[in-house]
Amino acid sequence: MTDGIDAPGVDVWTVPLDGPPATVARLSRILSEGEAERGDRCRFENDRRRFIVAHGALRLILAGYLDVPPDELRLQRGRHGKPRLAGSSDLRFNLSHSGELALVAVTRHQEIGVDVDRLRPDLPVEPFAERFFPASDARFVAAAAGPTERAERFLRLWTRKEAVVKAAGARLAQGLGLKVLTDTDTDADVVRDPSGQIPGAWSVCDLPVPDGCLAALAVAGPLAPRISGFHSVDEL
Repeated sequence: MTDGIDAPGVDVWTVPLDGPPATVARLSRILSEGEAERGDRCRFENDRRRFIVAHGALRLILAGYLDVPPDELRLQRGRHGKPRLAGSSDLRFNLSHSGELALVAVTRHQEIGVDVDRLRPDLPVEPFAERFFPASDARFVAAAAGPTERAERFLRLWTRKEAVVKAAGARLAQGLGLKVLTDTDTDADVVRDPSGQIPGAWSVCDLPVPDGCLAALAVAGPLAPRISGFHSVDEL
């Protein structure tokens, strides 16, 4: 795998999590002791399988950029859980998974966040939006034609907010009030937190994902992220 990715270029990796037992066993062997323990704490076997495949695939992906064995990577977690490589590497990455799909976003130099979530039209999203989102967001959700569109609008806002929060290494509660969607037809929206809890400017955009999911990507700075490539973990 090439390591020639340069900011603001972003590689986005798609990782199916429904791997066969042999794949799960192979990936479990490259996890760190701490990752293995976190996987073992999953209450349900499906959740454990998804955790192992997502975090094992993350190690394979990062190892390809750094040209090191995946089990030798040292990952650290920030104050609010954001992972990063130990040492002085300029590689930045983020992982998100929901159901049987995971996304890994990779770039250099600039902080990055990605979020994917399943669409669930049965959830009562309007009360949540009214309570925690800006009034313009709540109106955007409420104006939907029906429950499916309402859920889509809510989830589009949610994934964008969470992508910014993850990029900034902040807490989700700090990002619920962010305005992450404008009326302008641009490649990405520039987000700033007027409260100052999340400093700086963040550029956020939607990502193409399979039907039934929505996803978003955020990078530090006002420039729209340039997606340099979409990849499948099957390439590894």
